[in-house]
Amino acid sequence: MKAGRFIFTLLVAFACFQQSTAQGGFQNASEDCKNNYSIFFELYKTRNYLEAYEGWKYTFDNCKEMTKNIYIYGPTIVKAKIDAEKDPNKKRKLIQLLYSIYDERNKYFPEKDGYVIGLKAMDMMIYEPQSETEKVFNTFQKALELEPSEHSAAFFNNYFIMVVRMYQADSKNFDLNRVFETFNLISEALEINNNNYNRQIEEIQARIDANQANDKDLKTKERLEKELENYTKVETNIELQIAKIATCDRLTALYNDQTFEANKDDINWLRRAAKLLQKERETDDGEKESCITLPIFLKIANALNNLEPSATSSRSVAKIALYNKDYTLAIESFKKAAELEADPVKRADDWRRAGEAMLMKGQLENAKLAALRSIMLNPRSGEGHILLAKVYAAAEGVCGNNVFEKKAVYWAAIDKLKTAASIDPSVANKAKRLIAEYSKRLPDKAISFQFNWKQGDKYTIGCWINETVLVDFDIK
Repeated sequence: MKAGRFIFTLLVAFACFQQSTAQGGFQNASEDCKNNYSIFFELYKTRNYLEAYEGWKYTFDNCKEMTKNIYIYGPTIVKAKIDAEKDPNKKRKLIQLLYSIYDERNKYFPEKDGYVIGLKAMDMMIYEPQSETEKVFNTFQKALELEPSEHSAAFFNNYFIMVVRMYQADSKNFDLNRVFETFNLISEALEINNNNYNRQIEEIQARIDANQANDKDLKTKERLEKELENYTKVETNIELQIAKIATCDRLTALYNDQTFEANKDDINWLRRAAKLLQKERETDDGEKESCITLPIFLKIANALNNLEPSATSSRSVAKIALYNKDYTLAIESFKKAAELEADPVKRADDWRRAGEAMLMKGQLENAKLAALRSIMLNPRSGEGHILLAKVYAAAEGVCGNNVFEKKAVYWAAIDKLKTAASIDPSVANKAKRLIAEYSKRLPDKAISFQFNWKQGDKYTIGCWINETVLVDFDIK
């Protein structure tokens, strides 16, 4: 019975093997190659990686051109062997074997050289000592030179970690200019991938909305959304790291009148300069700050907008306008940026900023609509809810006929702040501070009672707010 089951298993593995060897090497492979592949492939499928090693090693040594799967499955098998090995010398030989898998793959199946070198770089980051930091960094760099964008989110994250390590180890030879240059290359690659995923998701969503999507569409959309989430996390992580390095003083050394004159017609230089200068950093009190107040930023933003009207250039103009309290221009420019932007997260931020400018102009109804649009585009962010809370708080005295009704807007504002804190930990402190502030402005309990409102009642705020709130005098 067991023998029969084993033979059946081998037949299944053999069939899978034939299906996965479209490269044509199978027909010319020896019987030993076929048998060893079939055995290790089945063990691999059941995650018996250590047991799979001998069969895999035979195919790696003797069946180089049989199938790319030897090189795809090999790293997982060899890593299991490395983890199990106690002898340092044997472990080191296995690590070298691991690296050689990637080299051999590019030799015999060279269609994705940069991507494969990127895989090697990530393994080197794990197994190489700190003394080999430059060697590991150079491998990452070579991978990006060969393939500028089609890497995993983990690749870009680890690459920038190596950039920071290089700068920290030797800032004289690996200076800020190289840090920012590599940051820009990585940011641009992430943006390409983000835009690509967003476009595919939007196309599938359009089919879903039209009731034309199939099961494959739904599975593809789920996979793309997970990938996009990974890229977004990496982008956030990299921006947190660059924020510690890219202070305004340091950026001024790179972006000034002299460098502007030398590069004012270079669209890539202008685009990268604008992106770094307007990069926001979080202060100790949770607020955002950037370097847009530097005089050079205005020159860069205007030059960029003249050469290449885009989401980035429109956003740059909008931020300057907001700083200069030109709210009309800020609103127009943020809306233009949102129109040109492919990434819904960035689009959401553009609408939020447009809403903030509308709030400053007293356009409360429009500001609410902008906040809602921001929330719809990025439901995981609490920033849109905080803007909505500020809009409601600004409506004190606008909706209602008596002091209770006019101040009830603060309950609506606090509700939005609680939502913000619950869905987005990064804004929790800001939300709590505003809750403490707004709770002091709630309707007075005694006065409310005179208008027949008591603790626990529900009240619907009229006009454009149209929110139902719980009467609660005990909010702290």
